Amino acid sequence: MNRHDRSYRRLLGQPRLVRELFEGLLRPPWGDLLDWPNLQALPTDYISDTLRQRQGDRVWRIPRLDGDNLYILLMLEHQSTDDAMMALRLNTYCSLLLEQLMQHDPNVRRPGALPLVLPVVLYSGTVRWKSSTQLAELFNAVPKGLRRYLPSFRYLLIDEGAWVERGDMPPGNLAALLFQLEHNRGIEDVQVLMQTVYNCTRGEAHQELRRAFAVWLRYVLLERALPEVELPNTENLLEIQDMLADNTRSWTYQWKREAEASLLIRMIERKFGPLPSVIEERLRQATPAQLEAWSLNLLDAKSLDDVWPD
Repeated sequence: MNRHDRSYRRLLGQPRLVRELFEGLLRPPWGDLLDWPNLQALPTDYISDTLRQRQGDRVWRIPRLDGDNLYILLMLEHQSTDDAMMALRLNTYCSLLLEQLMQHDPNVRRPGALPLVLPVVLYSGTVRWKSSTQLAELFNAVPKGLRRYLPSFRYLLIDEGAWVERGDMPPGNLAALLFQLEHNRGIEDVQVLMQTVYNCTRGEAHQELRRAFAVWLRYVLLERALPEVELPNTENLLEIQDMLADNTRSWTYQWKREAEASLLIRMIERKFGPLPSVIEERLRQATPAQLEAWSLNLLDAKSLDDVWPD
């Protein structure tokens, strides 16, 4: 597992962040049925050798006030494009999770005793998610008499970028702050958001949560925005704040270039579909002059070759 995956996994392993994701952002009508103080993280070793677990995933058990349990399978998609087969993948993971629960708890083997599993995809890509959230829609044409046998599995999609674009994020919500940091408007915006995260996690009780944010900022956000800068290894949020403050002027140019490259990538993918990784890397290494020229070429381009005719 690389540091990128580990840092996401560490964040998703924070009970307060998960609780604020549901209570502060989703606000589901069934939220009052959940016993949030007894939220419990479960191991994710239920995936078989042929379907190895995705290292960004988390499974949570939340007791329900009516005596049952709700299991949340939280999956993280931090790729630049969505996954058309996500419903199929998640259906497999949920089935494996239920099989694992049956092995450890004989009570759930009885008819009508299987616990509910809520599959959630937390998507942080820059291009909006378009793939279906329902497994039944992945099948080809089905005769009318056979439609009743289509699987009814579906998952809950949280498209971070779409939420940020709406602009109705609750202040001080850690999940909202994570989304805004992921889809920030520049280095100054990141500094303000980091200070808000620090203010919301003061005190010894939230020390691990602060560290989780610091690791994610250092090894995911800053490494992506400033790929050519040698950053110090630290798990201290205040040290990262000071580092940004001391280098704001010298790093703004590079941060802006990365933002321009990300915007051009989104524009190209909207017009021509997902880009090969080699082309995406070429865009991220381009000079500002090249990015500007390619952006203008894109307006009339009928193929990718028209974007960079040289």
